[in-house]
Amino acid sequence: MKSSIKSDVVCFTAFFRGDKVLVGKKTYSAGYFFANSLNEYWKEAPDGVHSDPKGDWLIGNRILSTHLVTWNVQEDIIAGHLTESTAAELHKSIQYILSVVRRAKPFQFLDLKAEKERCDLLFGEKSVRRINQFLQERAKYALKEDKIFSRPDTSDMQRFEKEQAHLDEYVSILNYYHNLGDDMKAALDFGTDFVEQVAQLEKRDESHLIRCAVACIKRIDTSQWFKSFQSTTTPSIEYIAIPIKPTSQNYVVGKCMTFKRFLDFLAVDFFEGIHVGHYPQICENCGRYYLKMNARKQKYCIQIDPNDRLRRTCQAVAASKGREAKERHPLRKPFVNRLKTIRTHVKRGKLTEEQAVIVSRIARDRFERAMMDIDYANTKYMAEIGQDSVYKAAGIQL
Repeated sequence: MKSSIKSDVVCFTAFFRGDKVLVGKKTYSAGYFFANSLNEYWKEAPDGVHSDPKGDWLIGNRILSTHLVTWNVQEDIIAGHLTESTAAELHKSIQYILSVVRRAKPFQFLDLKAEKERCDLLFGEKSVRRINQFLQERAKYALKEDKIFSRPDTSDMQRFEKEQAHLDEYVSILNYYHNLGDDMKAALDFGTDFVEQVAQLEKRDESHLIRCAVACIKRIDTSQWFKSFQSTTTPSIEYIAIPIKPTSQNYVVGKCMTFKRFLDFLAVDFFEGIHVGHYPQICENCGRYYLKMNARKQKYCIQIDPNDRLRRTCQAVAASKGREAKERHPLRKPFVNRLKTIRTHVKRGKLTEEQAVIVSRIARDRFERAMMDIDYANTKYMAEIGQDSVYKAAGIQL
């Protein structure tokens, strides 16, 4: 079992246990973070809002907007010298990214304060000067390669190894933040295609879902930033004992995974969800993606409808609209009239309560059949919803 849980943004630990995933002591259903990524990172900006990083809108787009700066720094490193102004812009961009993601899942469960402090040290002026000095010294030795005594001595070699490790860390963290927006976009492209294809499936068990996922993978771009959907490259995987509940003495087998790239985490969460029958689906009422956790066909999510003043769920709103439409339907009026007649006959003593229950059920069955069968509604319904027909079917003669 791991002695410590990594909660860095660039390298964090997630636990997968059955149909659950745990990140930063928070537990969600497997597949939740992938489904959530389709919504949270691409939420539309409210009217009148421009570039305030405190907002939780268009996270993916805003992170992608920092690409030019990261590209410039990467080219500087290849050229052998970091331009201080460009490096300062990178530092500013990473601070901006951290401010943008601080309220988004799973980043809000990670140690953002420690990450900001680390990035301030790694991408600050002192670190940049240190890297530039190393690059210059390394270049000097490279120019002397044909001369005698051109290789650095032992003490210099040890210092160079330390400086190279520092540069490697700088490049590694730079690559993480450079890829972060791409990773979010990769999940969006793959996820939206998968949801469209799943809607056409007759069966939605693990076999059909995974075959659908593989077909989607084959259709998308096979560039490097989609690699995780083909072969996840997590740096470490351990099988550990995880308590069923935080205070429980009963344990189950779980997987502890440490991720150095964000897309790896989203890909693992997606496939772990598929394995237990969880997959993303789009709500036909609000248009948001949600995590479906059973094979039953369902059109609406159970989130609060943002456009409903009564704060009802999308399922409740859809059910209400269905009832309202049914109540306004022209076929309903003769059915309602028949129920009124039955109540009147009970009051007048022409029908007993038991007889009223029987004839009411017959009338309702014919109304519901008419709502489902257009031919019946257009031909026989009006005659069979009549008083004589309903009473005759119940064996009652007034």
